[in-house]
Amino acid sequence: MDHLDRSWDDLATDVAVRVADSLRDNPPIVPEYLNSKQAATFTGFTPKALERMRQRGEGPRYSKVGKSIRYALADLRAWIEAGDVE
Repeated sequence: MDHLDRSWDDLATDVAVRVADSLRDNPPIVPEYLNSKQAATFTGFTPKALERMRQRGEGPRYSKVGKSIRYALADLRAWIEAGDVE
C-alpha cells in the first residue's frame, strides 16, 4: 500500500509542477470587456435582468458594438461599489 500511496504523491506533485509551469509561461487573460452572459455571472444577475435594466436606462454602463453588448469590467466594479451601504 505504501508504494501505491507514493505513486499518487508523485503523480500529484508532477501535475502541480506542470500546472504551475503552464500558468507562469501562459498567464490567464482577464478580459477588459465582458459580454452580457459574462457580466451576468460577474454581477450575480441574469442576462435577462441586465437586459431589462438597459431597457429602463438603469444598471451598469454598457457599450454597443454592432448588435453586441459589452460591459467594461471597471464599469461593472464601479456600479457594484456605488451600491455599497455603510
